[in-house]
Amino acid sequence: MGGQETIVENLIDQILATQYYPRKMTSAIRRFITFFQLGIGWGSFYFVRFCERTLPLRVFSLLLWPLAAAWDLMQVYDRKPWAHWHRFPRSWRPKRWRYILRHSLGLYHSQMFYMWPDRLSNPRWLNRCRFEGDRKLLELSDNDPGVVLASLHFGPFEILPYWLRAYGIPTTSVRADPPAALHSLTNYQYSLSPPAEVPVFIFARDLSPFPRFSHIRQILGPGRRLLVMVDPNRGVMADIPFEDRLFHMATGAIRLAQMTGARLIPCMITEDSTWKFTIRIGTPVPQEWIGRSPDMQLIGTHLLGEFSKVVKRFPVQCKMRCLRAMWPLPKGETGKSSAVPVQTAA
Repeated sequence: MGGQETIVENLIDQILATQYYPRKMTSAIRRFITFFQLGIGWGSFYFVRFCERTLPLRVFSLLLWPLAAAWDLMQVYDRKPWAHWHRFPRSWRPKRWRYILRHSLGLYHSQMFYMWPDRLSNPRWLNRCRFEGDRKLLELSDNDPGVVLASLHFGPFEILPYWLRAYGIPTTSVRADPPAALHSLTNYQYSLSPPAEVPVFIFARDLSPFPRFSHIRQILGPGRRLLVMVDPNRGVMADIPFEDRLFHMATGAIRLAQMTGARLIPCMITEDSTWKFTIRIGTPVPQEWIGRSPDMQLIGTHLLGEFSKVVKRFPVQCKMRCLRAMWPLPKGETGKSSAVPVQTAA
């Protein structure tokens, strides 16, 4: 829902910038539009939940298609899929027309499950999501070391923590701040996903710069699971050569695992067909690699190798944030060479 506020706010700024309104009138206009946004948000939220409860699944899905496609079209100019397709490594690259079509009309429909997270554990929905890989890696007792799930902006990643929680695997995800105008709605939405004592999300600003160890232990103590994306351009970065590309990887997931002794496991979600999902659990990073001075190149190469197994099968589901982390290799280098980690400011 963050993209919604960005589009609306940009439009408001453009309108107000071309008109000469008194300051009080400008403030009143903004307040009115904010309340209008909130009203539309709450109304849509309850309408979708009502339809989910009363309609047959196939009818419900068809009802949401035009609404989701219209919303995708509103955002396609900001996404610019035609401008990012060339960033794919050769082995990942899908057909251009399929990629542009998916990102122009087919994204939001698969993400709308966040509106009814409290119902995903019902048999009607639970049998629409399966696991691939060793699910037991995620089943922890209260005394087991925590788990960091490393992932990408790929597939319907927004609903991955909700599906895990529906299966009795409470997981917290790191994300950007929600839209300020929809803060009350997002808080209510989060409260619908049990268990209440394990938050659905923590915000990236709370981890940058890295907090004290005691605070990290609260987030990622024994028996806890934390889902962290490795493709945002944030914090300490490492450039990982991969095939004919250089992957600009955020090292936060690796450093969290190193500081807490948690296991580091690649985990992704794909939409295999309409509203049928698979949570794909990769091979964990060997624990001996995560020591006092973890080898970012070695760990990063392992994670990319595990991610690649999934991306090659579903390349059209790669999101813009993931593609923006990929850059052409400098001349004379190959994907098997080493590179020095690059640190950037948070």
